[in-house]
Amino acid sequence: MGNGPGSEPASEPEPVIRRVRGSRRAQRPAPRGVDPTPNDHALSARAAEDTAQGWGGAPANRPKESGENDSRLRADKPPHWG
Repeated sequence: MGNGPGSEPASEPEPVIRRVRGSRRAQRPAPRGVDPTPNDHALSARAAEDTAQGWGGAPANRPKESGENDSRLRADKPPHWG
């Protein structure tokens, strides 16, 4: 019964433990309603907020308006802007 010096050898060899190399990160199936492979396809549609106005520009349908302070703001540039 024991593994000491006076015990009989086991009749069955110990099982071989095989270690598989690779990621040890847990992988679970995607929940229902979620794309299981989101990185496999390119983004083909443009986002709604990806517009000139979203990046701080003027809206496309409105003409540029000149304010009373615009000329001073254009003249007041930091020294490193040339």
